[in-house]
Amino acid sequence: IMVDVEFVKKSSNFISARLKGHAESTDQEFDMVCSAISVISQTILIGMLEVLKVDAEYSIDDGFLSFSVEKLSDDDIKKCQVLIKTMLLGLKNLEISYGKYINVSVKEV
Repeated sequence: IMVDVEFVKKSSNFISARLKGHAESTDQEFDMVCSAISVISQTILIGMLEVLKVDAEYSIDDGFLSFSVEKLSDDDIKKCQVLIKTMLLGLKNLEISYGKYINVSVKEV
């Protein structure tokens, strides 16, 4: 069981992220990692929507979260970069310690 995370970068800006995976295990360590992933990703999304007040497209479901800022103005995309990069760093840090549970990648388009 693993959570796959893919960030998409276009030019020098991150434009989207997709997290997919679900804890169907009683393994306490995995549940902790899954919780951390959820907290990091949902906090960043709330920051974009509620603090920056950008109209990012997003979807949240059981074991799934995605968002895209690609259709926003250049100014709004730039505003979101600090939060998205913070999310990437937080999840990469989890991957260092718990790599058997989370895989983080960046795709350039």
